[in-house]
Amino acid sequence: MNNIIFRSSFIVFLIFSLICLTFAKNQTKPLSKNPDRTVVLKEVMRIEDNGENVIFRNPKFLNLLEDGSLIFYDFPHILKYDEEGEFVFKILKKGSGPKECQDPSFYFVDDNQIYIHSWIPPKILIYDLDGKYKEEYKTPSSLFRFLGLIDNKIYGIRDEIRYSDFIHKEGIYDTPYSVYEITNNFKKLKKIQDIPVKHYIKKARWRQRTLFSVLTFEHYLFIIHTSEYQISRLNLRTGQIDKVFKRPYTRIKSEVKEEEDQDIYNPVPRDFRLPPLKYVFDVWWIQVYKNSLWVFTSTKKGKKSLIDVFNLEGNYIDRFYLEYPDNGLFHNPSNTLISDAGYLYVPEENRETGLFCITKYKIEGY
Repeated sequence: MNNIIFRSSFIVFLIFSLICLTFAKNQTKPLSKNPDRTVVLKEVMRIEDNGENVIFRNPKFLNLLEDGSLIFYDFPHILKYDEEGEFVFKILKKGSGPKECQDPSFYFVDDNQIYIHSWIPPKILIYDLDGKYKEEYKTPSSLFRFLGLIDNKIYGIRDEIRYSDFIHKEGIYDTPYSVYEITNNFKKLKKIQDIPVKHYIKKARWRQRTLFSVLTFEHYLFIIHTSEYQISRLNLRTGQIDKVFKRPYTRIKSEVKEEEDQDIYNPVPRDFRLPPLKYVFDVWWIQVYKNSLWVFTSTKKGKKSLIDVFNLEGNYIDRFYLEYPDNGLFHNPSNTLISDAGYLYVPEENRETGLFCITKYKIEGY
């Protein structure tokens, strides 16, 4: 069995390597005539944690609705604010009974409903866009890292370590995250593609050694699954990786001597400490803006962050520095959201008060 698992992992890795060689553009310079210019952000609005009736812990998974309202996940709740930044609702009660869940893992929005996937207890809770509870149904126990409704089909990505012999190994391995098409009742899974993701495994525990992030656009999944500069595009209609976005990139050495446990909801024992990374992740986040892919890189100049831009054919077309205002707010690029109207929504922390907010910025001059 171990040999079969090893061969399967090696084949997955080999296939992805061949795909990268086939589809990567590897452009050194963008097509833009004015690369490395500065694009400024202007603060428009803040959705603030007031420390009383609303307390943010880690806002993420931002969704912008057609009416301009914002829905996002902040463990263990889903919150909604209107276009003016006014509070609308907070849903999900902690528990094991009806209308309750202990551990919500992900959610997605269709035209008029919010689907919330609860890992414990395993079920789907459904609310309308006004925050009114509609129904729920039980599902098989399965934790998905991503869920989305695309072409009227539900897709999810599951970490397969717990279902394989990798869980009994120790060391760093490329193990698969599997993309599934899921029936509406969550009873049946149809595997679409395996995505190799590097993990550190010890004593039946594991942590990612690469970034993993998924962006949906039309019938595609854009996936970050390595620590190096690479974004793979999965075409859900064909089930194949049809583009890989990458360019030569000078890696940045990590200054972290001992890696801290970043998962505040699922901490690991002290005997499970991850070895430090030699380099920081090349790519932190991706977004589609006006039919182009924005790549948030790890390169910085003070308050400025380097953004690469590709068209959807994989051509490297632009590069610029995005400058954040000096407003005392701190963030990492993950979980930001760009609207086609030219606004950037960023979860941030006020270091003076220790409170979190979501800041809406206007992208000036792009």
